[in-house]
Amino acid sequence: MSPEDGEYDDQAAQPPIASDESSKSSGFLQNLQSVSATISLLLSPVAIILVSLWVSNESMGGGGVSWSEGDAKRVFNWHPVLMIVAYSIMNFAALIFRVSGTSTSARGISEAGAKKRGIMKAIHGYVWVACFLIGMVAMLAVVKSHNDAVSGYIANLYSLHSWVGVLVISLYILQLTVGILAFGGLTGGTSRFAVPSLMEIHKYTGALLHLLITATIMLGIQEKEGFVQCWYEVTEKDLIPFMNYAKIPSACKISHGLGLVVLLMGVFTSFALARFPVL
Repeated sequence: MSPEDGEYDDQAAQPPIASDESSKSSGFLQNLQSVSATISLLLSPVAIILVSLWVSNESMGGGGVSWSEGDAKRVFNWHPVLMIVAYSIMNFAALIFRVSGTSTSARGISEAGAKKRGIMKAIHGYVWVACFLIGMVAMLAVVKSHNDAVSGYIANLYSLHSWVGVLVISLYILQLTVGILAFGGLTGGTSRFAVPSLMEIHKYTGALLHLLITATIMLGIQEKEGFVQCWYEVTEKDLIPFMNYAKIPSACKISHGLGLVVLLMGVFTSFALARFPVL
């Protein structure tokens, strides 16, 4: 990297060491981002509760989960449960620097804050690895349920959700691999100051991945709602659909709620991770 890049030399790339008082100072948007991050984190357990209620509904293959041959529908139920769990945990990992006050976009990081950031970075990496492992089990549940000789075979990779899912998982693996190699100490790149441009790309792709995963989950919910038959019979013009809310199947009300919670998590986290000037 050339010296004329200025901000990428070691001295300029390093965030200023601040006193405890100045490191706590923040602007209106930063305070709003902190609130947004808190709301998103509070929505995470709500999403887990909703997906648990959803798969427990009778219309979801009889309700509950299983790993037995011949019980493909309930084996599949592991997929949404584990994906939402992984998404919720990943949401925490994405926001950990923001909520801990160790984000590099802050005005300055004190010496104590720099040590704290190192701990947060380790947690961030471990959680991403855990989410990857949970996601792999969730994918295995799909493969197992679709290739059950007793329940009957189902095609794989036929839907938009599955295609987008494969793309997003591939990007996730790439992001995780680059993160471990560049910032995990495996190649000596233990500091963001050595590769500041790569850090900026890493933060951008991480935030982008969160949005892509949000969209992929919503596609999956929509696809499953088709199998659950999320509609109701009408005998006249449905000009005021909210009047027919009671006719919507209970499982679909839960999945609609789950979809909205996931959407809100994506919105609030995206806002919390954005880089705004201190006003």
